[in-house]
Amino acid sequence: MNGIEHPPTEPRVSSGFDEQDVRAASQSAQSVRRRAALCLASFGAMVLWPLLAILVTHTYFDNWRDASLLFGGITGIPLALLALIGLSETALISLMLIVWVAAAVVPDVWLAPRLTSRRAVFTLLGVQTAFSFAQAAMGALMIFGKAV
Repeated sequence: MNGIEHPPTEPRVSSGFDEQDVRAASQSAQSVRRRAALCLASFGAMVLWPLLAILVTHTYFDNWRDASLLFGGITGIPLALLALIGLSETALISLMLIVWVAAAVVPDVWLAPRLTSRRAVFTLLGVQTAFSFAQAAMGALMIFGKAV
């Protein structure tokens, strides 16, 4: 040929994205948005009960650290055993809050690809809300018991 790599009748291959790359990037972005939306919905469903419990029990607080019991009432019981071996109160509160945040985020990230129907999403949100309610109820009972 006349020194040209590609003859004029043959189209040049672009070095950019092809349709498969664009489609994969679009699906990946949708997946990230879906997981973020599910995490926000879970956080919203779970934060309701501890906030309502704070409104009800705030007059019984010795200090504002007592509010952490409303986020980790049930998990605070086994974690309190760690206090017997010398774990500080700040570390105990941090662990309770980490467990609560993990209960809000981990199922969403782990199960998001498998949750294909609205019913499955609402079931997950219901389980998370029930867990949060149980945490807040046990924390409120602990605060009321401490006041007696």
